[in-house]
Amino acid sequence: MTACSGGEEGKNGAGGRKRPPQLVAAQVAAMADFAPTLVALGTVSPSQSVAVRPRADGEIVGIAFREGDNVRAGQLLFRIDARQARAAVAQAEGELKGAIAAERRATLDYERAEKLVEKGFVSAAARDLARANAWSARSQIETNRALLQSAQVQLSFLTVKAPISGRTGELGFRLGANVRQGDATPLVTINQISPIHVRFLVPAANVQQARAVMAAGGGQVIVRDRQAGTTLATGRLVFLDNNVDPGNGGVAARAEFRNDGDVLWPGAIVEVLFPLGAPVQHIVLPEGAVQTGRDAPFVWTVAAGGPKPPGAKDPDSKGMGGKLEMRNVEVAGRLDGKVYLASGVKPGEQVVVDALARLKEGDSVRLKGPSKPQVAGNAGRPQMGPQTGSAG
Repeated sequence: MTACSGGEEGKNGAGGRKRPPQLVAAQVAAMADFAPTLVALGTVSPSQSVAVRPRADGEIVGIAFREGDNVRAGQLLFRIDARQARAAVAQAEGELKGAIAAERRATLDYERAEKLVEKGFVSAAARDLARANAWSARSQIETNRALLQSAQVQLSFLTVKAPISGRTGELGFRLGANVRQGDATPLVTINQISPIHVRFLVPAANVQQARAVMAAGGGQVIVRDRQAGTTLATGRLVFLDNNVDPGNGGVAARAEFRNDGDVLWPGAIVEVLFPLGAPVQHIVLPEGAVQTGRDAPFVWTVAAGGPKPPGAKDPDSKGMGGKLEMRNVEVAGRLDGKVYLASGVKPGEQVVVDALARLKEGDSVRLKGPSKPQVAGNAGRPQMGPQTGSAG
């Protein structure tokens, strides 16, 4: 008769015994700012990188910096043996002086021939020859002046200066080494690391959002340490490629950072957080409170009015128990162990956060303790790092 009664006891377990209230932990649903945010892996790269190579052959006779030094644009780096180049400059200077003297003599000859032609002492052909010699002497001056400039340029190549400001790497050649213009190994490589760039991919579905953010000034891009999760630097989006890469389905993007204190290093892999819109208030819950259902994600809410813990006294125990209700929710995004809901739960409702696998619709539950509203991060408006999450 008990089994066939179909009453409350028949639905609550073997032997017709009603399931006792379960002890669960719950949290009061609270509001927090959330911005739909792209979370991706990024690679740190220098804003400029120059491999310094020799432009003239010779022996290195001086190195004016140490490996790893910060250098300024135009600062002396290497001196290459310049004795032969200086001799070439001196020779070109002497030839230019000789050309100037020859031009002066040819000009005087032409002026004298011009006067003698008027008196009939010199033929017109002789005068024309003298004029041609004067013009030829002038052109020789220009030729010798160009040769002198060429020799001076070759001499300047033997003093190697920094083309950009940045940090030097490992030396490719040491003091006393002979270098050539065609050497594959550079003398040194200089990386500009302030400002510095981080490259990452934007999925094709988020390109229009990224374009809007960049058009508005680049927004705020955050990079974090992959292991510790600490924020390393904050910058802005400065580049978005003009095509979708068919290999990965994304668009290459680049963010720029001031890199104070050199916290970002070229080649490092970091976590990139790129907000794709303005922060909006959403219900925030622990990640584990949201379960995956057949049709939609859901949470367990506790309706007030259930049994109270043994020994509890009113009014302190008010609201410490209730009936379970399955509630479908819409997820706006996730980050740092928290989930942000777009709908399904209202502020102030009790949401179960543990013992989820043993729960059933309509079960009576007892709460482990008084629930207090919890907000992601600190009370009030959270900081930029914790409030962002992967796009939902």
